[in-house]
Amino acid sequence: MTKVACITCLCALLAGCGDRLSDIKDAVSGINSAAETAASAVDRDVHAIRAIAINYKDTSFTVNDLFKTILRDVRWDYDAEKRELHVRGTWQAPLFSEQPWDDTMKKQLAETGVVKVTCTFDNNKIDSALTNVTLIFNDETILEMTGEDALHHLYDTYLQKETL
Repeated sequence: MTKVACITCLCALLAGCGDRLSDIKDAVSGINSAAETAASAVDRDVHAIRAIAINYKDTSFTVNDLFKTILRDVRWDYDAEKRELHVRGTWQAPLFSEQPWDDTMKKQLAETGVVKVTCTFDNNKIDSALTNVTLIFNDETILEMTGEDALHHLYDTYLQKETL
């Protein structure tokens, strides 16, 4: 009789596991669906902008190459109405390497420093006068550059990273 009771309990537990396994499969499917939706949320305009070629100091690279090289965890947003590309990423050296930051500060920036870049496009070229770069640390702007100096700083950082 105890064997029958044990088998009955085991069957009941396994039946419950089947339901739980189904729930897990549904959850995994939902995660996959959300990831696909997020990936497709980056619209065609962003992809087209990211593919634009940049020629600087006898070197050619794309907008995508630029930001994927000089920042980590890059996120993109394009406002087609304003023709503005908004790029957000985590700071990494050698961006703003001329700053007198010690190793502790550099480590903290690499963990939580956020760089926000806004570029306006005109005829498939970045309008250097309307470029803005901001470095945020602990919810405070600690560095900001605008205009041609900001854009050339980004380009020079890219070239510096490429030669390392």
